[in-house]
Amino acid sequence: MKKTSLFTVMAASALLWSCGGGNNGTAGTSLAEGASGDIVAYENSDVNAVEQARPTIMVLPSDNLLKQYKALTTQDIDGREVKIRDYGKYMTANPDNKAVLSAIQDAFVQANYPLQDLEQTLKQLETQDAVDMVDGLDKDAKTMLLTVAQPDMIIELDYHSALDMRAPLDQARTVSFTLNVLDAYTNNVVSTSTVSDVKGDKTAAAMAQPIKDTMPKMLGEIQNSFSDILTRGRNVTVRVAIASGCDFDLSDESIEGDTYADWIVDYIKTHTVKGAYKMQRNTDKELYFVNVRIPLLNEDGTQFGVYDWARDMSKSMRKNLGVKCTNKSQGLGEILITIDGLK
Repeated sequence: MKKTSLFTVMAASALLWSCGGGNNGTAGTSLAEGASGDIVAYENSDVNAVEQARPTIMVLPSDNLLKQYKALTTQDIDGREVKIRDYGKYMTANPDNKAVLSAIQDAFVQANYPLQDLEQTLKQLETQDAVDMVDGLDKDAKTMLLTVAQPDMIIELDYHSALDMRAPLDQARTVSFTLNVLDAYTNNVVSTSTVSDVKGDKTAAAMAQPIKDTMPKMLGEIQNSFSDILTRGRNVTVRVAIASGCDFDLSDESIEGDTYADWIVDYIKTHTVKGAYKMQRNTDKELYFVNVRIPLLNEDGTQFGVYDWARDMSKSMRKNLGVKCTNKSQGLGEILITIDGLK
């Protein structure tokens, strides 16, 4: 996970801007409404039983689009190249930019999908900046945005608009655009739609009908992906690492009788959907797992997030292994727990 200095984080988050057109997650069906409350029956049910639950959507300009408007730069911070996204500059660089994002958002609102709006997220970020300053945390601007908004899917927009002064007014704009749907937790591409050379008097107006035309295919692929998440669990990575300076290894025997590593593996086996995980790295100082499928719901049907899962694992490690540990997870789908020593 790339990090910035606190100053850069605060500056970057201040540059974010609202694109409007959303309802801040009030539309659509919640995850809890899509389940019965019986977690065993829910996990073993057919996809059709949960396909009415809809993912939360967030619409953002792609990095390529930000770059076109010189709203994406890189800085070397502590030896790392960090992207700085200036959403405010992008939105004010061209009146069409905000209108286009709003048109896409409106299409999802009309389809009754819950939507996270940038403006409302920014208000939460203002408070979060103050909290992070106290805690001494550094996060890149996009990570902060997504962590607060917690969308299930990101709609990334890339578009080009050209004006033909010789064409009739209602055909003056020629627009081409691409919409990429990404799983916000894994960045896996869920759906892609590309439309070329549509015409209208304004950019957003030219895109309106093509966006509507692409929605059935896009929504079908979104729902297929989200139904898979609901039935098979959220796909995350889990990293457990011993902090620098600790004088024991994960291969050492714990107070439970097993090695620390074996206990951690057993915990992940029993706290994932159908024991789904893949160990990618196993050393004395670190365990790293990918394709870890964690449930989205508690047994009573209420929502259960990535942070909740990491918190429960940290609690269990403190209680059963007698270790001091810290949940340092930052990204939506990246769990990091550090073992800081023995109690």
